[in-house]
Amino acid sequence: MADKHIFEAGDPQNRRVEEVRVYGTAVRGAFYADTRKGVVKAYRQPFKAHKHGKRAIHDTLRGNVEVKLRG
Repeated sequence: MADKHIFEAGDPQNRRVEEVRVYGTAVRGAFYADTRKGVVKAYRQPFKAHKHGKRAIHDTLRGNVEVKLRG
């Protein structure tokens, strides 16, 4: 069973995520959020790939993390 404070892409609970915010600012492209540790990992917008094209570049944001769920 997944922890209630961790939201990851591919997790059934993640389908209910409507919005992820760090310090009140919405974060687009988030694929990992931990509300207890205050960490969000999100793909860069516009989407960028590594120079060899093998992986997507992402940023790690830290702060007060809020996750808004649907329903």
